[in-house]
Amino acid sequence: MANMILVAGATGGTGQQIVGKLKSADYAVRVLVRDAAKARDLFGDSVEYAVGSTLDPATLTPAMIGVQAVVCATGTRNPVGDDRPERVDYEGVSNLAAAAKAAGVPRFILISSAMVTHSEHPLNNFGRVLDWKLKGENALRASGLAYTIIRPGGLTDQPGGMAGMRIDQGDKISGIISRNDVAAAVRHALDNITTYHTTFEIVNTPGNPHPLDRSEYWQSLFAALKPD
Repeated sequence: MANMILVAGATGGTGQQIVGKLKSADYAVRVLVRDAAKARDLFGDSVEYAVGSTLDPATLTPAMIGVQAVVCATGTRNPVGDDRPERVDYEGVSNLAAAAKAAGVPRFILISSAMVTHSEHPLNNFGRVLDWKLKGENALRASGLAYTIIRPGGLTDQPGGMAGMRIDQGDKISGIISRNDVAAAVRHALDNITTYHTTFEIVNTPGNPHPLDRSEYWQSLFAALKPD
Protein backbone atom coordinates (compact mmCIF):
# COMPACT_ATOMS: atom_id res chain seq x y z
CA MET A 1 0.00 0.00 0.00
CA ALA A 2 2.95 2.34 -0.52
CA ASN A 3 1.91 5.80 -1.73
CA MET A 4 -1.77 4.99 -1.21
CA ILE A 5 -4.01 7.97 -2.00
CA LEU A 6 -7.64 8.06 -0.88
CA VAL A 7 -9.91 9.95 -3.29
CA ALA A 8 -13.32 11.11 -2.10
CA GLY A 9 -15.68 12.19 -4.85
CA ALA A 10 -13.90 9.88 -7.26
CA THR A 11 -16.94 9.09 -9.39
CA GLY A 12 -17.61 12.74 -10.25
CA GLY A 13 -16.25 14.34 -13.40
CA THR A 14 -13.22 15.91 -11.71
CA GLY A 15 -12.71 12.95 -9.42
CA GLN A 16 -12.44 10.55 -12.34
CA GLN A 17 -9.78 12.75 -13.92
CA ILE A 18 -7.87 12.87 -10.62
CA VAL A 19 -7.92 9.09 -10.30
CA GLY A 20 -6.61 8.77 -13.85
CA LYS A 21 -3.76 11.21 -13.23
CA LEU A 22 -2.74 9.49 -10.01
CA LYS A 23 -2.80 6.07 -11.62
CA SER A 24 -0.70 7.30 -14.55
CA ALA A 25 1.86 8.54 -12.02
CA ASP A 26 1.95 5.08 -10.40
CA TYR A 27 0.20 5.98 -7.17
CA ALA A 28 -1.94 3.34 -5.56
CA VAL A 29 -5.48 4.70 -5.35
CA ARG A 30 -8.35 3.88 -3.03
CA VAL A 31 -11.73 5.43 -3.80
CA LEU A 32 -14.34 6.25 -1.17
CA VAL A 33 -17.70 5.35 -2.69
CA ARG A 34 -21.22 4.57 -1.54
CA ASP A 35 -21.73 1.83 -4.13
CA ALA A 36 -18.65 -0.19 -5.07
CA ALA A 37 -20.46 -2.15 -7.78
CA LYS A 38 -21.34 1.03 -9.67
CA ALA A 39 -17.86 2.42 -9.18
CA ARG A 40 -16.35 -0.74 -10.66
CA ASP A 41 -18.03 0.16 -13.94
CA LEU A 42 -15.71 3.20 -14.00
CA PHE A 43 -12.49 1.89 -12.51
CA GLY A 44 -12.56 -1.90 -12.72
CA ASP A 45 -9.75 -3.49 -10.73
CA SER A 46 -7.37 -0.55 -11.12
CA VAL A 47 -8.20 0.88 -7.67
CA GLU A 48 -9.13 -0.25 -4.18
CA TYR A 49 -12.64 0.40 -2.92
CA ALA A 50 -13.69 1.74 0.47
CA VAL A 51 -17.44 1.74 0.92
CA GLY A 52 -18.57 4.72 2.94
CA SER A 53 -19.52 8.37 2.94
CA THR A 54 -18.00 11.58 4.19
CA LEU A 55 -21.34 12.10 5.94
CA ASP A 56 -20.88 8.89 7.97
CA PRO A 57 -17.73 9.30 10.11
CA ALA A 58 -17.77 5.65 11.23
CA THR A 59 -17.04 4.54 7.65
CA LEU A 60 -14.01 6.80 7.32
CA THR A 61 -11.73 5.14 9.87
CA PRO A 62 -11.21 1.90 7.91
CA ALA A 63 -10.90 3.89 4.67
CA MET A 64 -7.82 5.64 6.08
CA ILE A 65 -5.78 2.52 6.80
CA GLY A 66 -2.41 2.77 5.05
CA VAL A 67 -3.27 6.06 3.38
CA GLN A 68 -0.52 8.62 2.75
CA ALA A 69 -2.72 11.42 1.42
CA VAL A 70 -6.38 12.31 0.94
CA VAL A 71 -7.80 14.12 -2.07
CA CYS A 72 -11.32 15.47 -1.62
CA ALA A 73 -13.25 16.28 -4.79
CA THR A 74 -16.75 15.93 -3.39
CA GLY A 75 -19.62 18.15 -4.48
CA THR A 76 -23.38 18.18 -4.70
CA ARG A 77 -26.05 18.81 -7.31
CA ASN A 78 -28.75 19.41 -4.71
CA PRO A 79 -29.29 22.79 -3.03
CA VAL A 80 -31.54 21.20 -0.38
CA GLY A 81 -31.96 17.82 1.27
CA ASP A 82 -29.51 15.35 2.78
CA ASP A 83 -26.87 16.15 0.13
CA ARG A 84 -27.19 19.94 0.37
CA PRO A 85 -23.99 22.05 0.38
CA GLU A 86 -24.02 22.45 4.16
CA ARG A 87 -23.72 18.69 4.50
CA VAL A 88 -21.38 17.86 1.62
CA ASP A 89 -19.12 20.90 1.42
CA TYR A 90 -18.87 21.61 5.13
CA GLU A 91 -19.82 18.65 7.30
CA GLY A 92 -18.42 16.09 4.89
CA VAL A 93 -15.12 17.90 4.44
CA SER A 94 -14.85 18.41 8.21
CA ASN A 95 -15.48 14.72 8.84
CA LEU A 96 -12.92 13.66 6.25
CA ALA A 97 -10.25 16.02 7.62
CA ALA A 98 -10.91 14.85 11.19
CA ALA A 99 -10.64 11.21 10.17
CA ALA A 100 -7.39 11.85 8.30
CA LYS A 101 -5.96 13.66 11.31
CA ALA A 102 -6.99 10.90 13.71
CA ALA A 103 -5.42 8.26 11.45
CA GLY A 104 -2.14 10.14 11.15
CA VAL A 105 -2.53 10.84 7.44
CA PRO A 106 -0.11 13.70 6.77
CA ARG A 107 -1.42 15.19 3.53
CA PHE A 108 -4.79 16.50 2.33
CA ILE A 109 -5.78 18.24 -0.91
CA LEU A 110 -9.21 19.83 -1.18
CA ILE A 111 -10.90 20.91 -4.39
CA SER A 112 -12.94 23.96 -3.47
CA SER A 113 -14.06 26.77 -5.78
CA ALA A 114 -13.02 30.21 -6.92
CA MET A 115 -15.19 33.02 -5.50
CA VAL A 116 -15.87 31.31 -2.16
CA THR A 117 -15.12 34.55 -0.31
CA HIS A 118 -17.61 36.48 -2.46
CA SER A 119 -20.92 35.73 -0.77
CA GLU A 120 -22.76 38.00 -3.19
CA HIS A 121 -21.74 35.89 -6.19
CA PRO A 122 -24.70 34.33 -8.08
CA LEU A 123 -23.36 30.82 -7.47
CA ASN A 124 -24.17 31.30 -3.82
CA ASN A 125 -27.87 31.22 -4.67
CA PHE A 126 -27.40 27.43 -4.97
CA GLY A 127 -27.88 26.48 -1.32
CA ARG A 128 -25.27 29.03 -0.13
CA VAL A 129 -22.71 26.69 -1.63
CA LEU A 130 -19.85 29.20 -1.58
CA ASP A 131 -20.40 29.98 2.09
CA TRP A 132 -20.35 26.30 2.97
CA LYS A 133 -17.29 25.60 0.84
CA LEU A 134 -15.46 28.35 2.70
CA LYS A 135 -16.47 26.83 6.03
CA GLY A 136 -15.16 23.49 4.77
CA GLU A 137 -11.87 25.13 3.82
CA ASN A 138 -11.58 26.65 7.28
CA ALA A 139 -12.24 23.31 8.95
CA LEU A 140 -9.37 21.81 6.95
CA ARG A 141 -7.07 24.72 7.81
CA ALA A 142 -7.82 24.22 11.50
CA SER A 143 -7.11 20.48 11.33
CA GLY A 144 -3.33 20.74 11.49
CA LEU A 145 -2.91 18.66 8.33
CA ALA A 146 -0.45 19.62 5.58
CA TYR A 147 -3.20 20.86 3.31
CA THR A 148 -3.49 22.38 -0.14
CA ILE A 149 -6.76 24.03 -1.15
CA ILE A 150 -7.28 24.37 -4.89
CA ARG A 151 -9.99 26.78 -6.04
CA PRO A 152 -10.72 26.13 -9.72
CA GLY A 153 -12.83 28.37 -11.90
CA GLY A 154 -15.85 27.01 -13.76
CA LEU A 155 -15.16 23.42 -14.74
CA THR A 156 -15.22 22.20 -18.34
CA ASP A 157 -14.71 18.83 -20.01
CA GLN A 158 -12.23 20.17 -22.56
CA PRO A 159 -8.95 18.25 -22.98
CA GLY A 160 -6.19 19.29 -20.62
CA GLY A 161 -3.09 21.12 -21.73
CA MET A 162 -4.88 22.99 -24.52
CA ALA A 163 -4.66 26.47 -22.98
CA GLY A 164 -2.45 28.48 -20.69
CA MET A 165 -2.70 28.36 -16.92
CA ARG A 166 -2.98 31.09 -14.32
CA ILE A 167 -2.55 30.62 -10.59
CA ASP A 168 -3.26 33.39 -8.10
CA GLN A 169 -4.14 33.88 -4.45
CA GLY A 170 -6.62 36.08 -2.64
CA ASP A 171 -9.73 34.97 -4.55
CA LYS A 172 -9.32 37.74 -7.10
CA ILE A 173 -9.60 35.85 -10.38
CA SER A 174 -12.36 33.91 -12.10
CA GLY A 175 -12.71 32.05 -15.37
CA ILE A 176 -12.95 28.46 -16.56
CA ILE A 177 -10.63 25.49 -16.43
CA SER A 178 -10.54 21.96 -17.77
CA ARG A 179 -11.20 19.24 -15.19
CA ASN A 180 -8.15 17.49 -16.60
CA ASP A 181 -6.00 20.52 -15.80
CA VAL A 182 -7.34 20.55 -12.24
CA ALA A 183 -6.41 16.88 -11.94
CA ALA A 184 -2.90 17.66 -13.19
CA ALA A 185 -2.59 20.38 -10.56
CA VAL A 186 -3.57 17.86 -7.87
CA ARG A 187 -1.09 15.28 -9.10
CA HIS A 188 1.80 17.77 -9.14
CA ALA A 189 0.88 19.49 -5.88
CA LEU A 190 0.69 16.22 -3.99
CA ASP A 191 4.40 15.87 -3.20
CA ASN A 192 5.39 19.50 -3.76
CA ILE A 193 6.20 21.11 -0.42
CA THR A 194 5.80 24.56 -1.98
CA THR A 195 2.04 23.94 -2.00
CA TYR A 196 1.77 22.91 1.66
CA HIS A 197 -0.54 25.16 3.72
CA THR A 198 -1.54 27.17 0.66
CA THR A 199 -4.78 28.17 -1.00
CA PHE A 200 -4.85 29.19 -4.63
CA GLU A 201 -7.17 29.85 -7.54
CA ILE A 202 -6.49 28.28 -10.92
CA VAL A 203 -8.00 29.05 -14.33
CA ASN A 204 -7.15 28.57 -17.98
CA THR A 205 -5.94 31.50 -20.05
CA PRO A 206 -6.27 31.88 -23.85
CA GLY A 207 -3.66 30.23 -26.03
CA ASN A 208 -0.27 28.93 -24.91
CA PRO A 209 -0.87 25.18 -24.63
CA HIS A 210 1.13 23.86 -21.72
CA PRO A 211 3.13 20.70 -20.98
CA LEU A 212 0.51 19.13 -18.73
CA ASP A 213 2.60 16.41 -17.14
CA ARG A 214 5.97 18.16 -16.81
CA SER A 215 6.83 18.75 -13.16
CA GLU A 216 9.08 21.69 -14.07
CA TYR A 217 6.12 23.54 -15.53
CA TRP A 218 4.04 23.09 -12.40
CA GLN A 219 6.95 23.97 -10.15
CA SER A 220 7.25 27.28 -11.98
CA LEU A 221 3.55 27.96 -11.35
CA PHE A 222 3.75 26.94 -7.68
CA ALA A 223 6.94 28.87 -6.96
CA ALA A 224 5.16 32.15 -6.18
CA LEU A 225 2.69 30.65 -3.72
CA LYS A 226 2.63 32.02 -0.19
CA PRO A 227 1.37 30.06 2.84
CA ASP A 228 -1.99 31.05 4.32
